[in-house]
Amino acid sequence: MKIIRPLTITDGMLTYSNIAEDDYPIYSATASYSIGARVMLVDPDTHKTYASLQDENVNHNPATSPTYWVEEGRTNRWKMFDASITSQASNMDSIVVSVAAKGIANGIALLNIDCASIRVTASDPVEGIVFDRTVNPAATSGINDWYSYFLEPIVRVNDIAFTDLPVYSDLMITVTLTNVGRLVFCGGLVIGHAKAMGITQRGAKISLADYSVKGRDSFGNFNVVERAFSRRVTLPLWLDASAVDQTFNLLARYRATPIVYIGIARFGSTVAYGFYKDLSIDIPYKNYAVCSLEIEGLT
Repeated sequence: MKIIRPLTITDGMLTYSNIAEDDYPIYSATASYSIGARVMLVDPDTHKTYASLQDENVNHNPATSPTYWVEEGRTNRWKMFDASITSQASNMDSIVVSVAAKGIANGIALLNIDCASIRVTASDPVEGIVFDRTVNPAATSGINDWYSYFLEPIVRVNDIAFTDLPVYSDLMITVTLTNVGRLVFCGGLVIGHAKAMGITQRGAKISLADYSVKGRDSFGNFNVVERAFSRRVTLPLWLDASAVDQTFNLLARYRATPIVYIGIARFGSTVAYGFYKDLSIDIPYKNYAVCSLEIEGLT
């Protein structure tokens, strides 16, 4: 298993994005807003959208007036950096972002994406481009015969992680997602310091918690309101005894902070961005220990 400890992306770090920040008009203290009107509040490191809850809404700052405004989330440009994987940034043809990382950033996770091509580059101020990889996200899982290869619809992976960027400080990282002629979506872009935590053993489990509402009327017909879901991953890990204290202390530090967990590299479904619900370490042997980790991803 590997983890990616995310950097907090600030205005100063996001040096380029081809997604225009024009979701709604910028909030004005002198304008009168009717109920349902939407605005953006854009300040340093604040990029949020709000909906008016009242008519004749004048001079009530959305950030401090909850009886007049309801927050709806980040702006389109910043949705890939919020605390939700379901909310996706979108743009026609491509999404291109450049981030000036602070410190070591040798891990990248792309979550809930929909595109036809992925390219990741990393540049050092002195040595130039030190990482350049292009990936076709077409999924190969289940394509095990000629019938499936030719006749099954093309399915693309939703989550992918790169944990082998060279260990440089302050890299300029550029991520390009492309699908010419169509909308491109990105639910999450996590950039941070990757670390191997142990060897995932047999018995890993994946599941999901669905928050959709399913009801049945008096005639037996279902009414379904589709909502978000969260991924759950259970990982048994084999640890060297010398790493027990470090593993416990490091994970304890992130008990209330979402990080990326990569259970098994070849199974994208074991990539989860969220919190662990349960952590236990058994030390049955002199030189080895067994860690059990139950992770619940963000919605």
